[in-house]
Amino acid sequence: MSNTINGANSLSYTNDNQAIAKAVDKAMGKDDFLKLLVAQMQNQDPMNPTDNKDSIAQLAQFSSLEQMNNISTAMNALSQSMVNFSQQSSLTQGAAMIGKWVSGVDTDGKTSLEGTVEAVKWLDGNPKLQIRKGDGTLADLEMSLITLVEEPKTTTTTATTVAP
Repeated sequence: MSNTINGANSLSYTNDNQAIAKAVDKAMGKDDFLKLLVAQMQNQDPMNPTDNKDSIAQLAQFSSLEQMNNISTAMNALSQSMVNFSQQSSLTQGAAMIGKWVSGVDTDGKTSLEGTVEAVKWLDGNPKLQIRKGDGTLADLEMSLITLVEEPKTTTTTATTVAP
């Protein structure tokens, strides 16, 4: 079936129009682009073929789009790897503090917390140290709020011997 658009003759096929409409409705990917390019080449007017420069430009755009998709995928993978590395690094740093005496500020910004690190926990996407305070209670201290890390405080007792 032929119809006239702006004085130019063009061939139109209902199936092709439906396929194009479906492709536009959803996000067009590389497969859709290739199908559209092939349909365009198959349905071109034999008396007025598409210019080679136009075809090459479309292929160059497709190649560029493909490379940008590859870069985006690689960047997403790199980003996830960096997040995993950061989490592992934080856990390793926390584990290295087990047995150490730490001082810091609670999340309210006012209360001072200090004690010996007994464990490292992963809560709400952040590492937290579980510390035993001087009164024997346990408290959680965010690693980003630590102000001081020292070797454990020990009390030295002097042994005295009594001679008989």
